[in-house]
Amino acid sequence: MNALLYISSLIEDAPLTWWHGDGPVTQGDLDQAAQALAGQPLVLLLPSEAASHHRIEVPPGSGRWLRQAIHSALEEKLLDDLDQLHLAQGALHQRRHCRLWVIRRDWLQPLLARLEDKGLVPTRIHIDADCVQGEQPTALYCAGRWLLGGTIVHPSALIEEELETLVTLLPDDLHRCEESPWPLLAEGAKHAIDLRQGGFSLGGRRRPPWRALALLAVLGCGASLLQDFGHRMVLEQRSVELHQANLDTWQQRAPDESRVVDLNRQVQARLQQNQTPHQDLARRLDTLARHWSNSSGALARVDQLDYQNGEGWTLRVIAPAFADLERLREGLGRAGLTVQADSTVRDDQVVSARLKIKE
Repeated sequence: MNALLYISSLIEDAPLTWWHGDGPVTQGDLDQAAQALAGQPLVLLLPSEAASHHRIEVPPGSGRWLRQAIHSALEEKLLDDLDQLHLAQGALHQRRHCRLWVIRRDWLQPLLARLEDKGLVPTRIHIDADCVQGEQPTALYCAGRWLLGGTIVHPSALIEEELETLVTLLPDDLHRCEESPWPLLAEGAKHAIDLRQGGFSLGGRRRPPWRALALLAVLGCGASLLQDFGHRMVLEQRSVELHQANLDTWQQRAPDESRVVDLNRQVQARLQQNQTPHQDLARRLDTLARHWSNSSGALARVDQLDYQNGEGWTLRVIAPAFADLERLREGLGRAGLTVQADSTVRDDQVVSARLKIKE
């Protein structure tokens, strides 16, 4: 069960009150409270005089802009700078209405710091009048004041003289309760607005868990190293497999080279060797073309061209007349080529012949 620590006055050295549920109530100073409540889950109750209560209406469908809508609505009601205030928002009703408590940060922060220095860290924080619950307007006498709550529009605290002065402004069915307030406050705190929000939430103020972060960093580095090592092993294995596959392919393509010293150089040498005949053939074709052009080749048309290594060229040539073929043969002969002409045939208005040009 949570212990409750009640600060009933704004005076710094005022006595504190603490209890458990409907258990016995103790009063004392901060040191005594810290000794009695050490290590226990704690709920802190603050006096209504430290905060102001508001009910506001926000535009429907505010969604993620709800906080900005609340700020806009409060700017018209509060004179203080909102940046200096802490807003504790309640549940949103009908998607438009909500109530909230407003308290000064420069009062709440030092208070929580003093408690923390004594080892007291409350898990929840509530305003005392907000803990007065009920289905009718209720005035609960507590710590020399009347806490107004229940269905009261704005929960607050009034001394006896203020209550009598303002009685005409209070609901006619106001119920005055003078029984022990402590169990009622403990029960009502379960339904009150929690001030542990925003920058005052425990998650927002918790010290970074350095040991856990350091352990996560070490584990992360270890995982990264293991991943790198695993990738390296996989790459090395794939490299070995690929090298062996290349050797197998080389031995199939070049069975005459059984010894492999430098596979890359041997492959390049074989490729260059295989490309040489094509390069020689291209040079020979270029030479033939130059001789053909210089030997009245324009008068004839090549219909078919063949080449056989060691034998030379075989061409099927078409010309307008036998004299044109003869001039072409003689021109190629003057160029130093050995030319033979056979299978000469006249067809319509052209003459065709087969020329053999030996190397």
